Amino acid sequence: MADQFQSNSMEDLFDSSLCLEDNHMKQGFEEGYEAGIMSGREDARHLGLKHGFETGELLGFYNGCSSVWNSALQLHPARFSSQVQKQLKEFQVLIDDYPLLDPEDENIDKIKDDLRVKFNMICASLGVSKKNIEYRGYPKTSSALEF
Repeated sequence: MADQFQSNSMEDLFDSSLCLEDNHMKQGFEEGYEAGIMSGREDARHLGLKHGFETGELLGFYNGCSSVWNSALQLHPARFSSQVQKQLKEFQVLIDDYPLLDPEDENIDKIKDDLRVKFNMICASLGVSKKNIEYRGYPKTSSALEF
């Protein structure tokens, strides 16, 4: 009986030694998987913030241009053709209808393209040089600090 107990414990010892590598691989995989999930979430969060900020900047730029043009339209409506007035209204509607609270909306890319096209049409109709009004993004801190 003692021999059988000793042989069973020896087999258990060898079995655990043989499974040691598998156990470590499984444990390492689980730890790596969890670390990857956390890292992926953090990377996705940073990418989402960057993309959201860029979209907000662009929409703010378009909204600012629309506000200036609509203010000029209210002051001097006769200076704007009916076609430009229609384009300005459509441009503002596109800005207002942008799905800010639904980033997974399937129409976002189409709306952005429509905004860009409408902006270019308005600039061309008004004779505005895009070089003077083109959005260039937020200034970099290094260039903002230069005197």
